[in-house]
Amino acid sequence: MIIRPSAVNLGYILRSIPHSSFKMDTFNDRLRLQKLVYMVEAFGVYLGYDYSWYLRGPYCTSLARAGFELEQIDYKIPDLARAKFMYPEVQKKFNRAIKFIAAIMNGPDDLTRLEIASSLHLLVATTDMKKKDIIGRVISKMSCLDIGSDFLVRSCEDMWNKLCKEGLIPDERR
Repeated sequence: MIIRPSAVNLGYILRSIPHSSFKMDTFNDRLRLQKLVYMVEAFGVYLGYDYSWYLRGPYCTSLARAGFELEQIDYKIPDLARAKFMYPEVQKKFNRAIKFIAAIMNGPDDLTRLEIASSLHLLVATTDMKKKDIIGRVISKMSCLDIGSDFLVRSCEDMWNKLCKEGLIPDERR
């Protein structure tokens, strides 16, 4: 297997993000990778991954590939490694993304809010749908999970407000 530089870069990015992992064993491992990296890009740190809507929100095939490559070389990325960006404004955006992720996740298995945040953001960024329809679509895609619909509605509303506060949802979409 040829390991592309994007896998190494991804390793440094993930070492910087709370609740990240290099594992790709389970569906939740792969879901976490997709949503964590999506949220970093949502904050304006373009890492070269392009997303589209998939069964569980934002998905990028090349990111999945890089994740599997990274899993093969994880021992080469030092435990204390951290991503450092050349431009201070990019580093600042990355730091904001890390802070946001840490605030919405209680641990590595806490994926619900991360999935909601990334899904809401992608739909706002790529469609003209109204807030009510966006939240409805997120709830509908997550209805296969064993989560109560009242909890999902409250979680979507709460996350919408958090994304607005961070400036990730434009004022006119509130």
